[in-house]
Amino acid sequence: MAAPDAPTMAALRYHGPGSVRLERVGVPTAGPGSVLIEVKAAALCHTELHFADGTLQLGVKPITLGHEAAGVVVDAGEGVDRSRVGERVLVYYYAGCGSCTWCAAGDEQLCGELKAQFGFVSDGGLAQYISVPARCALPLPESLAFAQAAPIGCGVSTAVHASKRAGGLRAGEAVVIYGCNGVGHSLVQYARHCGCKV
Repeated sequence: MAAPDAPTMAALRYHGPGSVRLERVGVPTAGPGSVLIEVKAAALCHTELHFADGTLQLGVKPITLGHEAAGVVVDAGEGVDRSRVGERVLVYYYAGCGSCTWCAAGDEQLCGELKAQFGFVSDGGLAQYISVPARCALPLPESLAFAQAAPIGCGVSTAVHASKRAGGLRAGEAVVIYGCNGVGHSLVQYARHCGCKV
């Protein structure tokens, strides 16, 4: 709960299975090494439904949901270049330790010492603002609308990562995708981009 005179914002908060509410909470700050992002678009993943129906329970509540968000950096914490203020960004929702073998290989999602996982065990992007480590705020080109960018954080990146783990996609290959949800739809697009027959 924010102090009575502190600025507040709207956020979609999870309080346990069957209890998801729109509430007023304190606006986060950009701590050392972090940026504060004004969320311009957030996508819903099936994960939020799993939280709401009790299928996914990570033991952290209340928490602001949302791991697919895009917006504009409005503040930079100590140690972050102030030129990032005004930058259009996509939120990468894993913040690993940065020093283990997994993090060094670019597989922060496997880090055993996660510092944050936004929308899962750390406050996420279904709010007006989110504070994340500066390295989790990925620059977006002007040509990409925020609403188009938000799902990239999970649905698109999961599809690309999964296809690479399965051996990659090569032009001319036939690809069959079972289940065309957000990840499946992204995989269709990625496979077509790679020149596959889908």
